[in-house]
Amino acid sequence: MDKKAPECGPEPVLLAFGQAVRQLRKARGFSQETFAQYCGLDRSYLGGVERGERNITLANIERIIAALHMKPSEFFVALDGHFRDIAVQRGTSHLNGFAPYFVPGTPRQTP
Repeated sequence: MDKKAPECGPEPVLLAFGQAVRQLRKARGFSQETFAQYCGLDRSYLGGVERGERNITLANIERIIAALHMKPSEFFVALDGHFRDIAVQRGTSHLNGFAPYFVPGTPRQTP
């Protein structure tokens, strides 16, 4: 009998990305449906992105950021705040799970 792996919920990076997209979309007055059309994405796909259920491609990230009329660097600054919120909610460190070998202030090392 096959056993299903327990679901741990969406990855923190996907939750943070989705929350940032939703906040920025709403701040610009877009409905989810209108924004999805503007990005050239399906509304249900965008909904999954905003809920942290989709592991979005770099090409679609670029579409969303361009539709928000932002530079990628501006978007990712906004994304940082959502990582801090998730860390507080889960009681975890800033990038735990997303970059498990990241230690602020030290050079990047691979395992």
